[in-house]
Amino acid sequence: MTPKSLVRSVHTLFSLPDVVIQINSLIDDPATRISDLAEAVLCDPGLAARLLRLVNSTYYNPPYRVGTVSQAIILLGQHELRNLVLTTVAVNLFKGLPPEQVNMERFWLHSIMCGVAARGLARHCRLRDSERLFIAGLLYGTGKLVFYSQRPDLYREVLQQAGNDERACIAAERRVFGFTYAELGAELLKTWRLPENLYMAVAYHLEPAKALDYRLEAMILHVAVRIVGDLQTDAGDPPSVHVPEQFGPLADLLGLPLESVASLAAEINPQAMEIFGIIRTGLTPAR
Repeated sequence: MTPKSLVRSVHTLFSLPDVVIQINSLIDDPATRISDLAEAVLCDPGLAARLLRLVNSTYYNPPYRVGTVSQAIILLGQHELRNLVLTTVAVNLFKGLPPEQVNMERFWLHSIMCGVAARGLARHCRLRDSERLFIAGLLYGTGKLVFYSQRPDLYREVLQQAGNDERACIAAERRVFGFTYAELGAELLKTWRLPENLYMAVAYHLEPAKALDYRLEAMILHVAVRIVGDLQTDAGDPPSVHVPEQFGPLADLLGLPLESVASLAAEINPQAMEIFGIIRTGLTPAR
């Protein structure tokens, strides 16, 4: 078993909807007009509605109320449109997993928090196109969902061996499968034809020093996941209280001031909860 063979076996089950494939193709075509993209989004009314709710959220904080898909694309740009579309459809791809295997609300809230953290860290690091790190954070754990879906008995064995220890869980994944959720998730994102800098960041976020390319992206994702791991991720629960100094070692990994990381940590929960509320209400596509 390899990440590629396992992803190949679920390719049709976890494939992107046609509207996402069409939007990706349009964005990659330099001749595409704003009206072409807007028309593609409007083919899925539920997607269009969730897109407008996200654009008007305090997370994006637009300078004016955005009332049309065309305005949203003009305001945010085509590449950020791709991020928003992926955000709105990602939860639907895995919504059929049995609740006794994984709490999907908890999983996606945690993932959104990682996306918010990664985006904020990328901005502090002055990384070009920092918005793409939100998608890396949002999708970094999709390999776990593939494990839950396709190898539930084996993955249950992993969890029994590791308990709540994340490092032990990663070691158990390597013993049982021969690879980690990070490698598996990266392979899935690769089949979705996402940019290399995204799936490579996911592939190496557990050990960013080993990344030959996109090491900064992998390190940002690594730090984002560790920050969120220290925060409360239960839907509806208040954020836990943290002493700013505890983020010092993580700030040092990116060469950032402690104040930047501490202030970001305080912003993650409220921003993520707003996005999560929009995504959760859109789990069932509009008819």
